[in-house]
Amino acid sequence: MRILFTKLPAPLLFLLLLPPMQLQGTFSNFYLLPNFTHQEFENYIYELYGTGPTRPPSKRKIEKIVLAEEDWRPLDDPEYCSQGIRLRNVQYKMRCVQYHYFLKTTYEMLQKTCYNTVVPCEDGTDGCKKSKEAIEGVFCQLIEGTDMPNCDYESSYMHGYVLITCRWNNATREFIPHTISNMVPQT
Repeated sequence: MRILFTKLPAPLLFLLLLPPMQLQGTFSNFYLLPNFTHQEFENYIYELYGTGPTRPPSKRKIEKIVLAEEDWRPLDDPEYCSQGIRLRNVQYKMRCVQYHYFLKTTYEMLQKTCYNTVVPCEDGTDGCKKSKEAIEGVFCQLIEGTDMPNCDYESSYMHGYVLITCRWNNATREFIPHTISNMVPQT
């Protein structure tokens, strides 16, 4: 069967005349932005559409999105969460996170907590570690919005023991704080 090129719509005719594109793996030779490297583009696609963790835990990530900055705002400021989450770009696939914690402590204290004994997490599963020292923090609960940057949060000052999960990092051969599960009030 022969296809007459003159009977094809113009866009389809144009596609037939283009040389074939070679795509290897996940968009290997295709870049949306000229400044993206191959690895950056694949990381971007995975972060946008992947279902699992996008990157291994890191000190930099905890410092960027969890640790409260000294003298930025008082921890009891009602706008702490809404402003802090926007400023630090805390989101999941450009969607508002349901809750978040900012902690006034050091990374070293959180990492030391990773070596404490296992306690039940807030949801009842084992796997959390409880800090030995009470710390200050802010609990952020989403009250309005679904997509960044239109997320509004209620800020609640807290003082107590933090429950965290930790993950092993093969590169550094140490436990890295991963997720803040809860804060238990000091009694």
